[in-house]
Amino acid sequence: FMEPAVIVCLGGILPFGSIFIEMYFIFTSFWAYKIYYVYGFMMLVLVILCIVTVCVTIVCTYFLLNAEDYRWQWTSFLSAASTAIYVYMYSFYYYFFKTKMYGLFQTSFYFGYMAVFSTALGIMCGKL
Repeated sequence: FMEPAVIVCLGGILPFGSIFIEMYFIFTSFWAYKIYYVYGFMMLVLVILCIVTVCVTIVCTYFLLNAEDYRWQWTSFLSAASTAIYVYMYSFYYYFFKTKMYGLFQTSFYFGYMAVFSTALGIMCGKL
């Protein structure tokens, strides 16, 4: 488990686990045109995401430094940013099982915007 690829893959599971319920409501408000009105709870989930991401990154960096891995900077960044990969995989589940979208334009529009959203989330989590 001390390999950088394993640390990167496992580093995003806990932060994603802290936000995946809220992702359903955010996706529903954005893609199903439902009104989202629980902004205080979303702020709490954002704070929890930041705390969990920082803690996971500290532990991953500790493992890397303990193994005397000189590539710890990028692995530390990517272990936090891998949350975005799980969010993007969740967007596939949401698209195929929760929406009624079809066609090339809707599919490309959906996955394009979700790629931008996931990339921004990955950069935000990685920079924490």
